[in-house]
Amino acid sequence: MKTLILLFGCGAAALLLSLILTPLARGLMRRLGAVDKPSARRINRVPIPRGGGLAVVITVPVVAAAAALLFPEAVALQGFWGTYALFIAATAVMLVIGLWDDLSGLSPLTKLGAQVAVALLFCLCGVRFILPESIFGTLGSSPWVYVPMTVAWYVGVINACNLIDGLDGLASGLAIIATLGLIGVVLLTGGDRSVVYYGAILIGALLGFLRYNYNPASVFLGDTGSLFIGLSLATFALLSSRQETLIVTMGAPLLCLGVPLADTVLAIVRRTLRRVLRKAESSALPTVAEGQESAKSEAIMTADRDHLHHRMLALAHGNQRRAVGILYALAVGLVALGFGLTLISDGKATLFLIGFVVFAYIITQAMTNVELWDAGRLLSRPETRIGRRGLVIPCYLTADAVCMAGLFGFLAYVTGALDGFPPLVWLNLFVAFAVPVFVAVACVKGYTRVWGRSTRKDTFQLGLAVLLGALIAHLILTVAIPEAWKDVAFFHMIWAGMLPLPLLAARLAKPALVQYIATLEAAQLRRRSLHDASIPRVLFYGAGINLRAYITLFETNVTRNRVALIGILDDKRSLRGRIFRDLPILGPLEILEDTATFAEFRPTQIVMTTPTIGPEREADIRAFCAKHGLKLSRFAMTETEVRC
Repeated sequence: MKTLILLFGCGAAALLLSLILTPLARGLMRRLGAVDKPSARRINRVPIPRGGGLAVVITVPVVAAAAALLFPEAVALQGFWGTYALFIAATAVMLVIGLWDDLSGLSPLTKLGAQVAVALLFCLCGVRFILPESIFGTLGSSPWVYVPMTVAWYVGVINACNLIDGLDGLASGLAIIATLGLIGVVLLTGGDRSVVYYGAILIGALLGFLRYNYNPASVFLGDTGSLFIGLSLATFALLSSRQETLIVTMGAPLLCLGVPLADTVLAIVRRTLRRVLRKAESSALPTVAEGQESAKSEAIMTADRDHLHHRMLALAHGNQRRAVGILYALAVGLVALGFGLTLISDGKATLFLIGFVVFAYIITQAMTNVELWDAGRLLSRPETRIGRRGLVIPCYLTADAVCMAGLFGFLAYVTGALDGFPPLVWLNLFVAFAVPVFVAVACVKGYTRVWGRSTRKDTFQLGLAVLLGALIAHLILTVAIPEAWKDVAFFHMIWAGMLPLPLLAARLAKPALVQYIATLEAAQLRRRSLHDASIPRVLFYGAGINLRAYITLFETNVTRNRVALIGILDDKRSLRGRIFRDLPILGPLEILEDTATFAEFRPTQIVMTTPTIGPEREADIRAFCAKHGLKLSRFAMTETEVRC
């Protein structure tokens, strides 16, 4: 009870101090000129001071130090002062960088360098990833492993909090939810109790700031506040999960910070794709200067309006409170899942698998209309063929490595053939399995074939190359480690026998992806065409091979088609009511004479795609189009002789 009262007291003190300091910080930033003015990229419609997070930066260390001085028996027992001194040093660095950026702007590389320096400082002082020896063995204590992981963690979380700060009250609210989750992890697993005190103080400070930051906001966090919040959450996560289980070490903190981290992953994917593809297109621009300017506009660190909160705002029809509420609810759900992870005692990671599926679903749904769609549209342009040649081989290599490693891990888990082997042996075996297969697939030109147009011969050669590479690896390992090889030979044969299927599926995924993207675009065009008269609404006459060719052309040239495909007319009664390539078959032309049906589909154009239509039927179609003011055209695949 005493500890609980102390926690509430710390939080209340931070809340009161933050309520007092936030208006002062707001006035200071306004006088210094740190104001966000309305622009195409910003949400606010009136000038609002940024950098108000300075109040939070001051509140947290002041209240934490006061609590440690007044109640040393409760706080200092957890080694508070050592962590506090390190935290103050890191906070000072982030404060200087954040204020500098809010006042006059700072290059992204400078901010990145400061974040890396802070992460290295924490590593040197012992605040780092402590990987379970039961899983990673001696690799977990190697600085070549934990230093890059810790640096990547700090940089990722700090930038995640910075990027997600785009709506009123979003970053501060998500930080409160994440801190509550990390406090729960500590209480359930017995982590560093100083996180509980730090966390209670941070929550109080953020609640005080949220009073002025919630919609309609009168002050923004700015980089001053968002960088500090990211630093705090990254540190809390490392201190809260120092356990001998991989799930608690990595899984629970990832889920507690799920929303901002997912947004950061999407931003990296989106901007990297656009950067690479834009550079590939620059050769088609009229001048070198225009190409350089275009590539510069798509730089990876350039801000955009495609973050998760922008998309939620669009779904909420511009209602900031509703969009923020949706993201709050998603964060709460992920935190609840993180709690579930900490309760796993047998280490089978069932809930971790659920968490992974949730993350995959979130990312896939979020990527559908931006990253996947934009990438597909850019890749389908004829002028990006040169860029595609440079991308396809690394993509195939990466896909093969993922398939091989995934199948290797799945079979090892299911069969238990590698139980008892240390992780380093697993790694060596995988390399020995995979390298000959890579070489064999390369020898049959498996990385340069056009798999979207693959034949049975290509498929056979891929399977044969995989089996041949596996046979070579089998023979080499039989000679190299004859005694140990007896225990895993059968496991290797199962792996090699199943491997051709995922490798082939990975190669055939691109046509499926292009078709999926085209289907999404077609559905969106249908919705937009109801309100945008400039988008033609097309009905086809004839569900045959010509229509299939037209739709294939639409799918593979999605940037060229700006028409809404809405349905098919066909005189065959047996086809009525069926679906052809996601388009309903309405029946014969007479079906449109019904006023309700015509009003439902509202066609503006009919494309004749059947080569067997008679002159009388064509006359009927012409008369119908003339009566209703519809455009009529014909699509056919023809061959004509060219005179030499």
